[in-house]
Amino acid sequence: MKLVSIIVPAYNCISSIERCIISLLGQSYEKIEIIIVDDGSTDGTGDKCLNMALGDKRIKFYSVEHRGVSEVRNEGLRHASGEYIMFADADDYVKNSFVMQMVAALEADPDCDMAVCNYERVVYGGLYPIRTFTDDGMISKEDYLIQTLKDPGHHYFGVLWNKIFKRSIISENAISLKKDITLGEDFVFSLNYLKFAAKVNIINDKLYFYCYQKNDTLSRIINKSLKDCENEMHNRNKIFDNYVETMKKAGLYDRMKKRIYHYWIVFLVRQRYSLNAEYRWKREEKHFWIRKMHENTNIKTALTIYKRGEVQLEYMAFAIVQTIKNIMKKTLKSIKRQ
Repeated sequence: MKLVSIIVPAYNCISSIERCIISLLGQSYEKIEIIIVDDGSTDGTGDKCLNMALGDKRIKFYSVEHRGVSEVRNEGLRHASGEYIMFADADDYVKNSFVMQMVAALEADPDCDMAVCNYERVVYGGLYPIRTFTDDGMISKEDYLIQTLKDPGHHYFGVLWNKIFKRSIISENAISLKKDITLGEDFVFSLNYLKFAAKVNIINDKLYFYCYQKNDTLSRIINKSLKDCENEMHNRNKIFDNYVETMKKAGLYDRMKKRIYHYWIVFLVRQRYSLNAEYRWKREEKHFWIRKMHENTNIKTALTIYKRGEVQLEYMAFAIVQTIKNIMKKTLKSIKRQ
């Protein structure tokens, strides 16, 4: 039985961290170490974590000045001694078979270097349906990368907490979370890891409970500023550079170029929808943002690959789905209030 290191970044999460850690301590797979790194919390999270660490030798606790989640996860990686690496977020919790099933999936084939599980999304205390992207089973890393093209920005592909990694691949190739990327840094970590992987095993069992953030998503979108959007596009340019690099190394870029650039069609469609239905901006700000997006080199390329009618169909489909999602979230929120 190989040691598994589970890295948990913690920042001002005093109301949820205990639930997360208790679910990890209750794993049926016994050989684990839980590495909690407190990111300079100011609400007592650090003291709570320290007390939990004093009560169970499987917990290792570290505290740093506030650095942000990427650097905190990198700090956790530096202290990890397990042969396998997993991650969990302090707001979430897991099934007691989470580690056992992930390890079994990773060890099912000597050429398997990463395993991925499905998850439940908890919204206002209720379960919110998510899309299933892949079938169960062992696939090549090339096939997995092709699967990401369905929606590379989706949590399923982008996050770290539904995956298990080999520490040897991480350390031998100096893979870390990028400090200069503040959105989608998890996905970039996975992409850089996949450059050195052979096979990926998919588990469709829902082993992780991702808990919807306390802040209302629609409120956050409505209050989004032009600067926020510019920062997102700047981050997406960096993510896309890594995506293209990984696809080229896997020999997939030329064959999948149109689908790869769909990443930018999705971004453009979502921004157009938000400009029409959500952002509370002045007219000149909206015009400026439209112009700014169309000056982006990657978006320009995407619009030479996709026809106007294809983009319009994408927009209509997205608008319908978004409307349904907003209704479902409002319904779950009203049920919680009752």
